[in-house]
Amino acid sequence: MPETVFVDNIWNDFAHSYDQMIPELPCYQRQRDKILRDTRERAYVIDAGCGTGLVSEPMVRRGQRVVGFDNNEAMLALAMRRRDSEPEAVRARWTILPGDVTSFPLEVEGAADAVVMNNVLFYVRDPEAVLREAWTHLKPGGVLCMTSNKRPRPNLELVLRNSIQEWEAQGRWTQELQRAVSHHRTCAQRLTTDPNEMVTFLDTDQAVKLLEKAGFSEVLVADGDDYYGENFYVCMRK
Repeated sequence: MPETVFVDNIWNDFAHSYDQMIPELPCYQRQRDKILRDTRERAYVIDAGCGTGLVSEPMVRRGQRVVGFDNNEAMLALAMRRRDSEPEAVRARWTILPGDVTSFPLEVEGAADAVVMNNVLFYVRDPEAVLREAWTHLKPGGVLCMTSNKRPRPNLELVLRNSIQEWEAQGRWTQELQRAVSHHRTCAQRLTTDPNEMVTFLDTDQAVKLLEKAGFSEVLVADGDDYYGENFYVCMRK
């Protein structure tokens, strides 16, 4: 029982530091922009493993309907707070649910134009089953936009070191951001070194092959440039 409480506390702390710092990362912004680019003309999007709603938010603001879900209560609470701060017309397009990517919640409609899995797959023990679940929720011609970590252990210090250099060059390395980075480093280090938390790692080619095995037919984008070479981004059509 104490072990479960410890893990929950890590995630609660991580959710808040994630929500505060991750949107400020230049590498995250570039990765998110790829997802936004490749979902631009797609009216109904499923944000599977939506976290604190950082990807859903710009989609609903530009007029898309988004159903997001996550299995972490702390992340979901922040996503709901983000949604509740929006105007009524935006809130009406944004549904947030508890749920797991291994089996999408029953409330999630199929025939989606796009499914997004942003930095989700490395927490999944059976990635092929999860990708098949996404496939079943897409309409013909729909796309899956997926990012994940390429290496056996994410190099958090590499990401932070390069990010700090970019912030300094932009004149944005403020005391507030320094405090957020310090807190996030402590939380994320505990998660990224726990073998029970991060279990699946693929390179770009492996990700494409796994998606093809799950039924996806056409590669639209496949690169390994994100997070200073730590992450891949793949967008494939059903």
